[in-house]
Amino acid sequence: MFALLAVLSSTARANNPVLLPNTSFDYPITPYVAVLEDPTGKLGITTMLSREQQLRFTPSHASSLKFGITDSAYWLRFSLTNPYARARHVVVTLSGKELDDVEFYDISAGDDYLHIRRDDSARSLRGSFMQAHPAELTIPPQSTRSYLIRVHTGGLFSTNVHLLSMDRFVANEQEIFTLQGASVGWVLATLAWFLFIFLRRQRLFSAFAAGYCLTIVVYQPAWMGIFPLLFDIQPGTSGVAGELALSLSATLHTLSIWSLAWQGRHAAVIRRLLLTLALVHIPVSLLTLMLFPQGLLLIVTLQVLFNLFATALALASGQTAQPVAKRRLLIGNLLVGFGVLIAILTTYNLLSLDVFTDWAPMLLPFTVVGSLVLAQMDMIRSTTASKVAENRSSGLPPSLLSQISHELRTPINGVIGMNELLNDTPLSANQREFSDTISLAGRDLLHVANEISDLARIQNKALELEHRPFNLSMLLSQVMSHFQQEATRKQVELVMDISEDVSERFEGDSNRLQTLLHNLIGQALAYTEYGELSLHAAPYHNGQTSGVQLQLQLSSTIVKPDELKQAFHILQYQHPLNENSHNEPWNLLVTRHLLEKMHATLDVESMTDQGASLTLCLPLKTSEIQRTTAGDESLIGLKILIVDDNASLRSVIEKQVKRWGMRPESTYSGKEALAMLRNQINLGQPYDVIIIDHDMPVMNGMQLAERIQQDDDITPKPARLMLTGLSISAINDDAQAAGIRQILAKPASGERLRQALLELRYRRPLPAND
Repeated sequence: MFALLAVLSSTARANNPVLLPNTSFDYPITPYVAVLEDPTGKLGITTMLSREQQLRFTPSHASSLKFGITDSAYWLRFSLTNPYARARHVVVTLSGKELDDVEFYDISAGDDYLHIRRDDSARSLRGSFMQAHPAELTIPPQSTRSYLIRVHTGGLFSTNVHLLSMDRFVANEQEIFTLQGASVGWVLATLAWFLFIFLRRQRLFSAFAAGYCLTIVVYQPAWMGIFPLLFDIQPGTSGVAGELALSLSATLHTLSIWSLAWQGRHAAVIRRLLLTLALVHIPVSLLTLMLFPQGLLLIVTLQVLFNLFATALALASGQTAQPVAKRRLLIGNLLVGFGVLIAILTTYNLLSLDVFTDWAPMLLPFTVVGSLVLAQMDMIRSTTASKVAENRSSGLPPSLLSQISHELRTPINGVIGMNELLNDTPLSANQREFSDTISLAGRDLLHVANEISDLARIQNKALELEHRPFNLSMLLSQVMSHFQQEATRKQVELVMDISEDVSERFEGDSNRLQTLLHNLIGQALAYTEYGELSLHAAPYHNGQTSGVQLQLQLSSTIVKPDELKQAFHILQYQHPLNENSHNEPWNLLVTRHLLEKMHATLDVESMTDQGASLTLCLPLKTSEIQRTTAGDESLIGLKILIVDDNASLRSVIEKQVKRWGMRPESTYSGKEALAMLRNQINLGQPYDVIIIDHDMPVMNGMQLAERIQQDDDITPKPARLMLTGLSISAINDDAQAAGIRQILAKPASGERLRQALLELRYRRPLPAND
């Protein structure tokens, strides 16, 4: 069996005969073809048979023949050998629909020749783009036949010569028709879908995308040479129709991107540039067709290439209301742009990716259509989610929500006010605990009423922030104190640390900021058990923006960290919400809007089962009215002992009292505190003040205060201040009996602690280290 070509070695001459195999075959014989260029295009077959012209033929040794845009005629010579005892019928094809004049000649008789008229000898042989110019040849038994092919084109010259058996030629055509049919069918289905979206939703994007699909339905069959097989039109006319359809497709593709909801400062400029880019394609193509028809394909292809990268630049630099759809289109443009660039470089012999270039007219439009479909689906999904969320949230009209919030405040304020009056009457310990619980629940209800009011304003797009001076330290203390009872129940220590560099007063909306922090800390505490929740405040500077940076750290066991991370993800307004956002807690959505309105940023730095860390950056303007502190000098030089089993809280209090000129020492246990008190008295340097944590292991704060009160060796006795996570009213009587003169609820802000120490100082003059 002859399964190989006769000329496989690189030393073989290109005009050596090709040996026909005995089986079905499909061989590229371009490397074995000799080529002669006729710049004038006037040399005839008689002249080409002369010995002088035959000696001018040069072997191609190339996998394809590419001569760029040319008006020359090219003569191709090859020979075929049939070693068998029967005649063989074979097909020689040339690819490339741009070839407008292809003639075959049998020159086996030497000076005589036979003009092979394809319309007569192969009336049924008509091929698509890869087999665009077929000719059926008959090779007599045990003979060698030589052939000349004259090829001329007024445009881009790029072709491959193939030798096939008749069955392989037919099979190739069937495969191409099947692929083309599936391609056109899919594009037509996509066209119908875009038209349906346009008629149903009146979207310009859908209309332009449908127009793009329609141009592809014309372009692909014209490019692949299907139209001349189906209709009585010339291949050249089909090629021009395909090139104009390609130019129109670039226009519609650009208009589809132009129709996006562009936003930002440069939106108008981007839309104007895109519209200009879209409208120049067809005039330039028509002008090229009239003045330089042989360069139409090159000009249109360069237009498409420039269009793809220009629109990609617009998509990358601009802002739209559909960021996901914009990203889909950007990826599609970049992929197709680089694909077109590769095809151009391959066509002009700068790259060797012929297989990709052959199929690029089918693959690249598919990529564009796919990006348009994905972008349209993202737009529909986001619109549907917005409508669902709007319908869900607008189950009650905003005006009704605002009215409900207003009506709730009256009874809530009544409950809180009457509870305060109740606290002024004699109550038992249990009754005071119940009263504190009522007060806490009342404040929670008031917080919910405020959130409902904000939700109504958000739905009406009427939420405006106030700008009034407020005390940041007091605000943070109020928020943290609100959760002290719940933190004590869950055995979570609340710690608040405000850097001395943070200004005391800022301008902003303190009520909305309190709502924001309330939800943030409440969400963190809801998933936290057995550990510590600390809030650190520090100055924040970012270019021309300044404010406060709040770092929330959880050093504790976190229950369901994935749910907590998802809750914080909802608060990050830089990330779009998913389509099920209407199922998210409404208070988190309110907080998300507040963060966006305040231009604040929330970053989740870490999240594990054992802890988490997140940072909230709040742009705030420092108030010009800063409260002046007087009397701080009275604390300078006082010795203070801090007794707390929590190292973080001890560190925070030490930093605060050092700021006021006090000399702190600290310990973690009551037993060691007693020893330190006795030791300092023996040294003649007793402590002036002792701060005691109420909840400590082994010896709690109340027991330590009683021991100090009863120990005669500890004289003079320090002024005692207690920090507690319980209700102050519940332990007030026992604390007074133990000599404790001040009780602060944890976490105590620096300002509250300073005021309490000053009250201790002024209530009874403290001994001055005598």
